[in-house]
Amino acid sequence: MMGLPICDVCLKSGILCQGCEDKLKSGEVSELELEISKVLYRLAEGKLGFKRAIDMGDVVIIITDRDQVGKLIGKGGKIVRTISRAIGKRVRIVGEDSDLKSVAEDVLAPARISGINIVYGKDGKEKFKIRVIKEDARRIPASLDVLNRIIKRLTGEETTIVVDEY
Repeated sequence: MMGLPICDVCLKSGILCQGCEDKLKSGEVSELELEISKVLYRLAEGKLGFKRAIDMGDVVIIITDRDQVGKLIGKGGKIVRTISRAIGKRVRIVGEDSDLKSVAEDVLAPARISGINIVYGKDGKEKFKIRVIKEDARRIPASLDVLNRIIKRLTGEETTIVVDEY
């Protein structure tokens, strides 16, 4: 069972202990992660956790254990919506140490991926073209530029997201 970056005592009392205060000051835990921890603690009393959160501007990526992704999204997206409202940004939940395909699926959901191709640039560098099913084009959760940046941050891979033509 994975915990939150802030201890239960602090989340219950609303006052940070020395340990959690130090984590916040040193940058080991961000204000954003503190906010998300408070929301999750309220919703699940410490039964839900996450590893870290990355602020990408319009979108916040919450990284958790791979088997916790569904739990953090919640039934019908209820939990992820609550977090999103609390922090005022869109939220994506991604499993830690996932391969490119899993990360792309998590980041692009609810849009579905039809395939991933390796493309070689003029410089000979390997890139990945992630194809989204045409009828899911309107379900892509953010701008393609932001999504490509998120995938690069999480996997280190250069990607281009495209919508299938047919």
